[in-house]
Amino acid sequence: MIVTLEKAKQLLGITDASKDDYLTNKLQSLEIMIRNLTNNKFLDTRIRVKGNFLFEDTKIMGVPFGLEGFRKNNTIEIVDSLLNDGLYSVVAVDSNSITVDKTLEAEQSLQTLITKVAYPYDIVDGVIKLIQYDLKMGSKIGIKQEAISRHSVTYYDVNATESVEGYPAALMKFLNKYKKLRW
Repeated sequence: MIVTLEKAKQLLGITDASKDDYLTNKLQSLEIMIRNLTNNKFLDTRIRVKGNFLFEDTKIMGVPFGLEGFRKNNTIEIVDSLLNDGLYSVVAVDSNSITVDKTLEAEQSLQTLITKVAYPYDIVDGVIKLIQYDLKMGSKIGIKQEAISRHSVTYYDVNATESVEGYPAALMKFLNKYKKLRW
């Protein structure tokens, strides 16, 4: 994930455990959205291993991952696996294996590539702002004008030119410098 659940709760000032599922789902969906919008995988190619791995339950075995630079709470991307391609969060690192947050399909792979994913701090900050926007404006979407006595509320129209993936374009500008061309 771009940011861990605990860190997101701390940055957002949320102490209520009932929002954990919402935040986890939101963080995962924003990660996929950002990777798709920017066409950038944010791979740290300095921390990468290629080889034969055994995937079993939630463990990946085959090399000393700790010595290769993988740490707890890292996000990794698995590529060229028959059954387990995708993004995973590292839960634990042992001498010869790593444990991830999702159940893996049992597989003995050949020439699979595992790479650490590293998001810059401004991406983390942008995601926190997007979640704050969702929490604050989620119940107000659709209000064009509201008047009570001498108090009036009007929200600007969010049309196709002013929004990106349902968020105001101004909130999404932090992604512009990370966009890569699609070939």
